[in-house]
Amino acid sequence: MFLGEYTHNLDDKGRLTVPAKFREPLMAGLIVTRNPADRCLMVMPKAEWEIVAAKISALPLTDAKSALLRRAIFSAAEDLLLDKQGRILISQRLREYAQIESDIVIAGVNKFIELWKPANWQEKVLQPLDGDEINGDLFAALNV
Repeated sequence: MFLGEYTHNLDDKGRLTVPAKFREPLMAGLIVTRNPADRCLMVMPKAEWEIVAAKISALPLTDAKSALLRRAIFSAAEDLLLDKQGRILISQRLREYAQIESDIVIAGVNKFIELWKPANWQEKVLQPLDGDEINGDLFAALNV
């Protein structure tokens, strides 16, 4: 399970040091790809990737939105391993998609990790917490 929010910097080569508490589930390999819901990146352990990939692959082949999702996810996916220092190399192509330059927000979102440009994280996640978009009604709907 990935929980927590961290701010790190990419090194000059585009490598990201993964927080130590996130490394164990990623040791067997990971996938980095676009998150089409927002302008950020998703990092998934290989086992979780296989589940998601199977669900995406099962979508109707002739549906235009399904085809767009398949293309967005699979064409950008990169199969990576952590190096000995717990780093991954994020390609220039993916950094450009997520508008990540050097600073990066690493957010644990349960079964995967999201990588964000700090300004986008502020706009898409933190600012809505101050407004009416996310409130007690949404949490109450969970019946907890």
